[in-house]
Amino acid sequence: MDQLTSMERVLLTLKGEETDRVPVCTLAIGVVRQMCGVGFPDFSTNSELAAEAMIFANRLIGDDIFLCFTDLSVEAADFGQKIIYPANSTAHPDYENPLIAEPADYGRLARVNPAVTKRMSTYLDVCSRLVNRVGGECPVLGFVYGPLGVLGMMRGMEKLYMDLLEHPEQVKEGLEIVTDVLVEFVREQYARGVAGVCLDTLPASRSGVRPQMWEEFEGLYAARMAKAVTESGVLLAHHGCGYSPYFKEVNKWINPSVYSFADLAEGCRDFGELKQTYGGQATLMGYVPTDLLYSGTPMEVIGECVREIDQLGKNGRFILAPSCEYPPNTSLQNARAMVTAAQFFDRFKAELTNGGLEAA
Repeated sequence: MDQLTSMERVLLTLKGEETDRVPVCTLAIGVVRQMCGVGFPDFSTNSELAAEAMIFANRLIGDDIFLCFTDLSVEAADFGQKIIYPANSTAHPDYENPLIAEPADYGRLARVNPAVTKRMSTYLDVCSRLVNRVGGECPVLGFVYGPLGVLGMMRGMEKLYMDLLEHPEQVKEGLEIVTDVLVEFVREQYARGVAGVCLDTLPASRSGVRPQMWEEFEGLYAARMAKAVTESGVLLAHHGCGYSPYFKEVNKWINPSVYSFADLAEGCRDFGELKQTYGGQATLMGYVPTDLLYSGTPMEVIGECVREIDQLGKNGRFILAPSCEYPPNTSLQNARAMVTAAQFFDRFKAELTNGGLEAA
C-alpha cells in the first residue's frame, strides 16, 4: 500500500515521476459538513467548523490534497451580492436581486479589501487553519473563482453572456474592478501559506463562450491572477468542469501546472492524446463523473477509477479526482472507494482483466 507521505507523493507526481500510487483528491467539500453535523450555512460562514470538518473528513477518506473551498459565492458576496444560504444545499446568489441589474452597474462595483470583507476574510481564516494543522502533511490549495464567473454570480450568466455581445465595454469595466480584487485575494491566500492556488474559469469550455471570446473577456484578466500566483512562488492549478474545455487557450493565458478537468480537451480525440499533448507540461487531474459518485456503488466507482488510472497514470503527472465537486448531499463511501482504487490499483486491474468487478 502507501509507502510515501501525501506531500512526497504529490511532489513527485508533479515532477512527472511515478510513485507508490497515484495521488487522490476527492474534492469532498460541502459533503464534509456531515463530519461536524452542521448545515451548509455554518459550513460557508464559520471558519472553525469548516476547517475541522475538512480535516476530520481527510482522516477518514485519505485524500492526498486539501482543496480549501466552501462555495462559489464567496467573492460575489463581498462585492455586495445578496446570497441565499439554504439549510440543505450550497449557498448561491439571490438571482431575483442581482447586484448588477443593468449594464451601467458593472462600472459601479466597488474595489474591496479581501483581508477584511466578511466572506473572503472568513475563507482566508480557513486557509490559515488548514495550513497550520495539516500543511506539513498534505498540500493545501487555495481557490479563487475567475473574474467572468464572479460577474456571472452578480448578473446571472445568461444576461452576462448577452452583455458580452451588446455591452462589451461596460462588462470590461466590471472585469477590471473584479480582477484587481481577485489579484489581492490570491496574494492574501499566499500570505496564509497555501502550497498553491486553483483558479476556476468555467466559461473556458464549450459550456461557456467561444474560445476567442473567452480569451478577450477572461483569459486576458485571468492572466493577471495567474501571474500573482506564480510570482508568489506557489503552484498554479486550473479547474474547468465544462464540456470540451479549452486547454490550449487556458495554457496560453494561464499556463497552469495542474489541469483539473471533466471532459476531453477541445481538439483531443481520446485520453491518450490528452496525456500526450498536455501531460508533459502539466499534471492532469480528473475525471470521475460526479453522477457515478452520487448514485454508483463502490465497486462501480473502483472500476471507473482503475480504468482512469490505467489510461492516464503512467509516468506520473496524474491525480485521480472527480470531474467537479464531490456530490454534497451523499455519503462519503464512494470518496473512500476512490482512494482504495488507487491504493490497490494493481490488484483491481488484475481482477478487471480476468473478468472480475463485473458490476463495474
